[in-house]
Amino acid sequence: MSKILNSAVIIILLGFCHLSYGEGLRKVKLDKTLICYPASYSPDTSFLSAILATISDQLDSSDGQDLIYIPASEIKKKVPDYTISHINIHNVNFEHSLTGLAYAKSQIGNPNGMASSAWNIYSESESVFIEKDNILPLTRVYKYHKPLFMWHLVKYPPQQKPETKLPDDWYIGSCLESAGSYSCRQTVEYKTIYYEYEVQAQDMHLRKEIAEAVTTLFTEWEKWCNES
Repeated sequence: MSKILNSAVIIILLGFCHLSYGEGLRKVKLDKTLICYPASYSPDTSFLSAILATISDQLDSSDGQDLIYIPASEIKKKVPDYTISHINIHNVNFEHSLTGLAYAKSQIGNPNGMASSAWNIYSESESVFIEKDNILPLTRVYKYHKPLFMWHLVKYPPQQKPETKLPDDWYIGSCLESAGSYSCRQTVEYKTIYYEYEVQAQDMHLRKEIAEAVTTLFTEWEKWCNES
């Protein structure tokens, strides 16, 4: 355990992601961009506790990333039609907070990898299943011969032999079924930060407005560093 703790300390002190804590704010530097966001938006001020958080399987031993949970109430302030919560099939009132990871851009390989995979799915997969989404006027693309719990959400079905390059606005996101509904992974780029977060199905029609709200928050958080 001591080795794990020592490794975590080294990552924090020497990596691309530099952390410190002040008056209710968590200060994070990802590559060249410094943001100061409310400490309550982080699962814990302990890096080791963050590793054990609910999306810990998306973390690895590298640096340059930070967990950020944005409360639904904060998004609704900027997007009035945003859904605060919904009752899922387990009769649980599930809050639509944005759960995500902020990365240093230098740590990202190909940000369009999922989109490219969906666009060229017929050449990359032996089995493909296509169907209309049950909520939005969009298309689901499965890398299987039948619907399963995860899929690509796109504007229209991919061609078996694409004759054009991947359109910039064709890919919507990768989605995952959960408790009778689903969520889709969305991304926002802010300077040298790449923020990847989950949006619930009930709010996917507001994805552009949500992205604008997230960008506004990052802009505010950067200013807070200069004011703190």
